Amino acid sequence: MSSSSIIALDVSFNRLNGTLHELPSSITTDRPLQVLNVSSNQFSLELPSATWKMMKNLIAFNASKNSFTGHIPSSLCLGSPSLALLDLCHNQLSGDIPNTLGNCSKLKVLKAGNNHLSGILPVEIFHATSLEYLSFPNNGLQGELDGAQMVKLSNLATLDLGENHISGNIPESIGQLRRLEKLHLGNNNMPEELPSTMGNCTNLKTIDLKINNFSGDLGKVNFSTLQNLRSLDLMRNRLGGIVPESIYSCSMLTALRLSGNHFHGEISPRIGNLKHLSFLSLGSNSFTNIMKALHALKSCRNISKNK
Repeated sequence: MSSSSIIALDVSFNRLNGTLHELPSSITTDRPLQVLNVSSNQFSLELPSATWKMMKNLIAFNASKNSFTGHIPSSLCLGSPSLALLDLCHNQLSGDIPNTLGNCSKLKVLKAGNNHLSGILPVEIFHATSLEYLSFPNNGLQGELDGAQMVKLSNLATLDLGENHISGNIPESIGQLRRLEKLHLGNNNMPEELPSTMGNCTNLKTIDLKINNFSGDLGKVNFSTLQNLRSLDLMRNRLGGIVPESIYSCSMLTALRLSGNHFHGEISPRIGNLKHLSFLSLGSNSFTNIMKALHALKSCRNISKNK
C-alpha cells in the first residue's frame, strides 16, 4: 500500500520511543490521512509543528499517554480544519493553551489533562462551538470562567477543569448549557455561592465541586429538577445551612458526599428515597440526630460506606 493512500494509522500501545518526526516533504497537501493514533507509547520531546499544515484531512489525533514536552502546536487547527478529536492528555506539555484552537470549527473532543499547562483558558476556545467534551484537569490553569463566552458551547456535555487554580464563581449562564452531563471543577479556588441556574442543567449526571471555597446555602439550587443526577460531590467546602429537601428527589443518586462543610440540623428521613445510593459521606459537619438518618437508610441496600 502506498503511504499516500493511508487513511488511518494506529500504532498505539507499543514501545515506540524517541521523537515523533515531521512528515517528509515529499508528502503532498492532498494526503488523505484522517486518523493518527500514537497513544500509549514512549514518545518524548516536542510534538512536530509543521506536519499539521500538510494534513488537511485529519479528523482525529490521539497522542495521549506519552512523554511529549514543549507547547501544544499552534498550527494544529490552522492546518487541519476538519479536526474533530484532539487528545493530548497524560504527557508533559507546558505553556499556554494556544488560542488558535478556537479555529477548530469541527472540534468535538478536546482533552489535555494531566500535563503542565499554565495561563488562562483562552476565550478563543469558546469559538469552537461544536465542542462536546472540554477537558483540562490536573494542570496549572488560572483565571475565571467567562460566562458570556461559555454559553457559546451549547453542545457541551462534559466540562472538566478539576485540579487547577481556577478562581471566581460558577457563572449564572451555566444554566444555558442544557446538554451538560458532567461538571468537574473540584480542587480549585472557587468561592461564592452555587448559582441557582445550575438546576436548569437537567441532563447533569455528575457534579464534582469538592475542595473549593464554595459557601452559602445549598438550598439555592433546586435539585429536584436534576432527575438524572448520579453523583454529587461537595466535600471540603464552606457550605452551610441544612441539606435541602430537594436533594432527596434525585432518585438516581448513587454517590453523595457532603463531608467537611458547615451543614447542621437533621438529615431528613426522605434520604431513604435514594434507593440506588451506594456511597454516603457526611463527616465533619454539625448534624444532629444522625441515627434517624441511618434508620431511613435501611431501605438503601446498596450502601457500602457510611462515614
